[in-house]
Amino acid sequence: MDLVLILGLGMTAVTLALAGRRVLFLGRLITSGQPAPDRLENVTKRLGESLKTQVVEVFGQKKLLKWSVPGAAHFFVFWAFLILSTVYLEAYGALFDPKFAIPLVGHWAILGFAQDFIAVMAVVSLVVFAQIRLKNSPERLGRKSRFKGSHLGGAWLVLLMIFNVIWTMFLFRGAASAAHNLPYDNGAFVSIGIGKLLDGLSHDTIETLEHVGLLLHIGIMLVFLILVLNSKHLHIFLAPLNVLFGRRPVALGAVKPLMSEGKPVTLDDIDDLDEDAKLGVGAVEDFSWKGLLDMATCTECGRCQSQCPAWNTEKPLSPKLMIMALRDASFAKAPYVLAGEGKREKLLEGNDTLQKEVDRPLVGETGDDWFYMPEDGSGVIDPDVLWSCVTCGACVQQCPVDIEHVDHIIDMRRYAVLVESNFPAELNGLFKGLENKGNPWNMSATARMDWAKGLDFEVKVVGESIESLDEVEWLFWVGCAGAYEDRAKKTTRAVAELLDIAGVSFGVLGNGETCTGDSARRAGNEFLFQGLAQQNVAVLKEAKVKKVVSTCAHCFNTLKNEYSEFGIELEVVHHTQLLNRLVREGKLTPVKDGAGAQKRTITYHDPCYIGRHNGVYTPPRELLQVLPGAEFVEMERNSERSFCCGAGGARMWMEETIGERINNNRTNEAVGTGADQIAVGCPFCRVMLSDGLTAAQSNGDAREEVEVLDVAQMLLASVKGEQATKLAPGAGASAKAASPAAKKDEATKAEPEAGDDTITEDTVVATEDAGPAAKASGGSSLFDDPETEVAAEPEAKKPAEKSGGSLFDDPEPEAEPAAKAEPKTEEKTEEKAAAKPAADLESGGGSLFDLGSEEPEARTEPATKAEPEPEAEPEEKSEPKTEAEPKAEAKPAAKPAADLGSGGSLFDIASPEPSAPAPKQAEPEPEPEEKPAPAPVSSGEAVQAATKIPESGSLFDIEAAEPAPAPAKAAEPEPEPEPEPSESASPGAALSAAATSLGSDTPEAEAEAEAEPEPEPEPEPEPEAEDKPEEKPKPASSGESHQPKTDVDISDSGSLFDL
Repeated sequence: MDLVLILGLGMTAVTLALAGRRVLFLGRLITSGQPAPDRLENVTKRLGESLKTQVVEVFGQKKLLKWSVPGAAHFFVFWAFLILSTVYLEAYGALFDPKFAIPLVGHWAILGFAQDFIAVMAVVSLVVFAQIRLKNSPERLGRKSRFKGSHLGGAWLVLLMIFNVIWTMFLFRGAASAAHNLPYDNGAFVSIGIGKLLDGLSHDTIETLEHVGLLLHIGIMLVFLILVLNSKHLHIFLAPLNVLFGRRPVALGAVKPLMSEGKPVTLDDIDDLDEDAKLGVGAVEDFSWKGLLDMATCTECGRCQSQCPAWNTEKPLSPKLMIMALRDASFAKAPYVLAGEGKREKLLEGNDTLQKEVDRPLVGETGDDWFYMPEDGSGVIDPDVLWSCVTCGACVQQCPVDIEHVDHIIDMRRYAVLVESNFPAELNGLFKGLENKGNPWNMSATARMDWAKGLDFEVKVVGESIESLDEVEWLFWVGCAGAYEDRAKKTTRAVAELLDIAGVSFGVLGNGETCTGDSARRAGNEFLFQGLAQQNVAVLKEAKVKKVVSTCAHCFNTLKNEYSEFGIELEVVHHTQLLNRLVREGKLTPVKDGAGAQKRTITYHDPCYIGRHNGVYTPPRELLQVLPGAEFVEMERNSERSFCCGAGGARMWMEETIGERINNNRTNEAVGTGADQIAVGCPFCRVMLSDGLTAAQSNGDAREEVEVLDVAQMLLASVKGEQATKLAPGAGASAKAASPAAKKDEATKAEPEAGDDTITEDTVVATEDAGPAAKASGGSSLFDDPETEVAAEPEAKKPAEKSGGSLFDDPEPEAEPAAKAEPKTEEKTEEKAAAKPAADLESGGGSLFDLGSEEPEARTEPATKAEPEPEAEPEEKSEPKTEAEPKAEAKPAAKPAADLGSGGSLFDIASPEPSAPAPKQAEPEPEPEEKPAPAPVSSGEAVQAATKIPESGSLFDIEAAEPAPAPAKAAEPEPEPEPEPSESASPGAALSAAATSLGSDTPEAEAEAEAEPEPEPEPEPEPEAEDKPEEKPKPASSGESHQPKTDVDISDSGSLFDL
């Protein structure tokens, strides 16, 4: 027995020495991160809540149990570690006394039963884990496996080690039972059973088995300890700490504030920052200690990877692989980081491996084979990994150990934008619009009330019909999309009508409202966000706002969760929440018979920023389920596991050039339910799904009757007893998918239109996301896609008469709308390659507003593909909504325009240039004015860009002259002084005064010269897209064909384009 004691204690001493050294290293590495005092304060200030979280998430395994089978298996293994620790206590006691028993409880049968039972369940769980790993093997499923990229060998080794712990335990306890040394007379059913099997052996043999089993049991545990401390299974010890110091209640909703040396950084602090102050994360040592703890805690389970929209659409981003790469980088660079300042250089002498890690950039090109920590020393992660994130929060919501993936991604984006000015060139349009006009479309800041035109009741505006919000119950926050994007305007009007019908008093801020800054913050432009937020907070305080209702998921989230950082606390609800309350209170009653009760099937798409980020899942579903005649069906991925539409994280404004389009993936799932209507609760989701539906209908993969509508529109139709669906009586989900012939009608036929009154030059009518020009609200530039320009022209004609020419006043595009969707899909694939250059972070660097010429090129290629679809033009005419054909033609021309670097503005569209003449034509053609109304319905039409750029000029004002003369004429009919007010309204003026002064050097002569080729659009009467391509030799993005005059007294003209 003395030998057993010596061996047992000797093994333990050696192991503890090795383990202690490793623990010391891990402690030093994790604590070397930047300070995060708020994490400690959250625990001390909310001690009760912190303890409750430990009980629920750690001991209760709440998050793991969301996946029932693997969750249950992990539950038993976790509790086996806890309960079997008592067996190890007994084992060490047995080294000294074979009959040792734990004081007080050592002879309780219930304890003996718990030990044996949990051990048996652990073995069963090991079998389950083995089956799961075999079934989901990367060799079998490839990229679809959640274990793709994980350390599989280590995982199998750990399963083996756990099994070794179990069988050695039963060997030791069985022999102890046979020798009458087991402290339990009953209860330990397995151990006692094994003891009975050994009863026939001699006493010496049994004693030997007991000693061998005891030493093996202790030895296996000690080896396991070393293995755990040097593998991903560190989470056994670190997970409870990571959960304890995690953001509460969850790391979703608000983005973590920009921190420097543990303190929040605001606009007011910029002048006081030290020269060496770090903004964001540009190296592994820039992460906070909580960030490093996240990395060390990762279990490599792949749950985040399995839910990630980017990874599931063949993009490089995998939340799991990103965290693993950051962890590997931190460990590889640790010797250098932990060395003293004076020892670092010496440490690098002759150590090429460490030197490579020190020189390795955090974000850098890694090549096309692997995007994480390649052996050649290139970036830790690839730029495509960083910018593929849609911040949907699926990774954070699924992570069982509370890793904060989204916060880390945004911190790295902040460094790229604020320090390196290195970001996708497409974001230039977003930043410019937010700075100059307070909205991402760069539309006139004075056009925010256009949505209310034609309503039969007064919409109260703060500062006009009411002095403050004290006079009404709610502030209706309209948002940029709700004010400018045509489809979103319909939602805005629907909500306003419903509130009026219900007798709810509300007011709006009108032109006093500006973008909440959601996209800017999630794109990494923190200071732009803060500037917008401070402006909004000042207005909200002055208006005495307390209760807010919003139709935009992104506005809702920002107002609710992030504006408290700026000194204002608001009660914010989503419109589906308020409308659901009104229905339950009987203030809104759906009509049970008539057109509004027509039978149809509805499915609902959960917006990420309503669902996962804020937990609002029930209200919109309850509303849909009370609609007469409606049958509600769920998509397979719904609620917490809903699949993103692809617009979050500022991706709304960037083109997808890699893999499948996220919105198409989600739309196909919605269409697969057989639903007649796809309900949404966010304008971004609506744009994305509408464009996905347009593409599906164009390809014959979806019925033409299917439509995308906001929940509010559906409720309004039901309450008013109006036609609730496009379905003909008797038609339904049983209808077969549209035949290819249906391609002619690509427009997203959707909702009752808002009415011609709301469609102005400041209305975005083409935000399709199905092609290069996709996203009139996105794309590499909001307006750089010639195709969109063309399509929008029909509508533009109307405003063209008013304003001085519109970037989209191209007459011919009208005919092309219908073919749009189909080309888009093709274009997208091609766009990919072309767009890459534009998205090249390096090319996008230099300045927040320096655009690379590559962007346009990417689009031009796709455009050419779109050309083949002119056949649909005739039908397109009937449905101006579809822009596909126009885009296709415009795209070829787009190549020339693509040269952003040569000047031009993200908003100067080539073909629209003809719009200069177009205004003239628009005057004779009043018909187009009527067409605009239908056009909005289509997702495809080009955006009617506010053709007016802030008077102050901008880094985006292109030197190429624009056909100023024509716009001037248009300007005469349109006395709107929008540009001037927009300038004053622009929230970013203060942030980029120097930048805005750069746009005043464009010669007028050049503008006129370039305007000449644009007169070609005279064939406007001809809807054929074929002529267009020729007319659009200069892509809008180049700015050559549409160059504003910047050397004129802006105050005298409505817009840079009205000169």
